[in-house]
Amino acid sequence: MKLARSRLLEDAWPALCAGAGALALYLCTAASGLTWAHHGADGGDLLAAALTHGVPHPTGYPTYQLLLSAAVGLWPQAPARAGNLLSAVAAALAVAFLADLTRRTLSGRPAGAAAAAGVAAGWIWATSPGLWSQAVITEVYALNALAVIALLWLAWRGREAALAGRRVGPWLAAAGLIFGLGLGNHLTLALLFPALVIWWADLAGPPRADARGHARPRLARSAWAPALIACALGLAVYAYLPWAARRGPPINWGDPATADGFWWLVSGSIYRRMVFGIGLADWPHRLVAWAAEAGRQLGGGPWGAGLALLGAWRLGQEHPSWQRAVALAAALFTLYGIGYDAADSYVYLIPAWAVAGLWFGWGAARLAAQLAARSTARWGTALLIALTIGLPTLAAARWWPQMDLSRDRAAADYLAEVERTADRGAIILVGGDQATFALWYDRYGLRRRPDLIPVNVHLYDFPWYQAALMRYHPALADLAAASGKLPTVEEFVRVAAARGPLYRGDALAGFETGLRETAAGVLVRLSLPER
Repeated sequence: MKLARSRLLEDAWPALCAGAGALALYLCTAASGLTWAHHGADGGDLLAAALTHGVPHPTGYPTYQLLLSAAVGLWPQAPARAGNLLSAVAAALAVAFLADLTRRTLSGRPAGAAAAAGVAAGWIWATSPGLWSQAVITEVYALNALAVIALLWLAWRGREAALAGRRVGPWLAAAGLIFGLGLGNHLTLALLFPALVIWWADLAGPPRADARGHARPRLARSAWAPALIACALGLAVYAYLPWAARRGPPINWGDPATADGFWWLVSGSIYRRMVFGIGLADWPHRLVAWAAEAGRQLGGGPWGAGLALLGAWRLGQEHPSWQRAVALAAALFTLYGIGYDAADSYVYLIPAWAVAGLWFGWGAARLAAQLAARSTARWGTALLIALTIGLPTLAAARWWPQMDLSRDRAAADYLAEVERTADRGAIILVGGDQATFALWYDRYGLRRRPDLIPVNVHLYDFPWYQAALMRYHPALADLAAASGKLPTVEEFVRVAAARGPLYRGDALAGFETGLRETAAGVLVRLSLPER
C-alpha cells in the first residue's frame, strides 16, 4: 500500500505542481468583478443569464452556464468574481493535464527528466498570453482549453491501457462524455474530432509494430458503442436551453423553447458569416500576425519557439501517429483562428498553443539529454531545471502588466455612474456588447435600479427580444397594447423621447437617433429637437 501511494505521488507531483503554480498566478491577476478587458464583454451576458436561469448569446453554452450557475451559487455575494475564478480553475486544471500528458508521453526517459519536462510544458502554456488572458475573466475559452487537453490526455491513457492489456472501453467512454459535454461549452471542440478519429482508428487497426519496432496496441471495435452512448449523454446538456427558455427569463436569446429558435441559437447562425469570413487579400496579413503571435506565446521569444520545433521533430520520430494527431489538431484550430473574422479570433488558437507546449516539453527534454550525453548528467539536469523555471518566469514577468486585472474597474465604474446619473424610469439605448451586457448584468442579474430599461437597438427587431422586453417592462408593453407588437425601432425612439427620460449608453454604431444630445456623465441624454 505504501509503495502504491509513493508511486502515485511520484506520478502526480508534476501535474499538481504545474496546476498549483498556474492557479496561484491566475488568482493573483484575476479581475475582481465584471471586466471588459481581454475582449471579455460577453461575461456580462453569461453572468446575467446564469443569475436569471436564462439563455445567453449563441450557441447558448449550456455546459458552461450550468457550471457558472454552480460557481455563482457558491459565491453569491460576488457573481462576477465567481465567474472569473471558474475560468482560473478551469485553466489551471488544463495546465495540470498538459503537464501530466507530457510526462506520460516521455515515459521512456528518466522519471525526473520526464517530470521536469512536464512541468515545463505546463508552465510555458500557463504563462502564454492566450491562455492567461482567458483565465482571469468570465468567458468560455478556459473551459474549452480544459476539454481539449482532457480529451488528448484520455486518448493517451487509452493507449497506455491497451499496451498493458487492460480494457480501453472506459477511457473511450470517458472521452465520449467529455466530448459531448465539451460541445455543450463551445462547438469549436469539434475541430479536435478528426485528430481523435485518426488516433483511435490507428489503435483499432490490426496489430503491428510501429516505426521504432514497438508493438502497437489493438483497440477492439466493440469499445466504440459505450463511447457513442456517453457522447450522446454529454450532448443531452443542450436540453437545458429549452427548459430555461420556457421559464420566460429576461435573457432569452432566440427563445429556444421553439424548434426554430433552438436551431437558430445552437447553430450560431448570427455568427456564421464570421467563420472564414476574411477575404483572400487579408490572408497574408493574418498569417504574418499569426507568426508574430506564435512568437509571443512560448516564453515570448525565439527560445521557446525553437524548443517547440525541436520537440515536434523528436515526437514525430518516437511517436509518429501521436504526432500526426496532435499536429492535425493544432493545424485545424490555427486555420479556424486565422480565418475567423473577429478582433478576438486569437482565443481560438489557445488549443494550438497547448500542443506547442507539449512540443516545448519534448524539446526541453531532448536538449537536456543532449547536453548530458556530451558532458555530465548534472549539466543536463541543470539545463532542464533552468528551462522549467526560467522561461515561464520571464514570460510571467513580461506579460504580467497586460494580464493583471486585479485593479481593473472600468466596467464597475461605468455601471456605478449609470446608477448615479440616470433618472428614474429611464430608457437607455445601447448598441455595443460592453454597455449592453454590463447593463443586463446590473439590471437583471444583480437587480440594481430595477426601474431602468436597457434597450439594444440592434437586437430590437428580433421577436424573441421584443417578447422579453414587454414581459419585463410593462411601460414598453403599453406601447404594444393596440397592435400586439412594438413599433419599429425608429418610431420607438421617438415615442420614448416624448414620454420620458431617454439616454444613449454608448455610440450605437450604425444607428442614428436624430435626437438632440446632452452629455450626462457616461450617458448621453436624448430629447426631441426644438422646433
